[in-house]
Amino acid sequence: MESIVQDLRELSPKQLVDVASYVRRMNPVAAATREEVLRETHGYLDEQEGVVFENALAGSRRVNSDA
Repeated sequence: MESIVQDLRELSPKQLVDVASYVRRMNPVAAATREEVLRETHGYLDEQEGVVFENALAGSRRVNSDA
């Protein structure tokens, strides 16, 4: 386990995002939980709030290559 954590520390931010995505797909319980949350919150934001939220998400997903 310690060697895996050490390997993770040496990855770039982009690679860490890829690893996180892979690990999430391997956990069916977490996937089911995310689906349920999405189902429960669908339609909660109006269109204007949705645009603001998506713009905030777009900015948060940019990888800072200077880091």
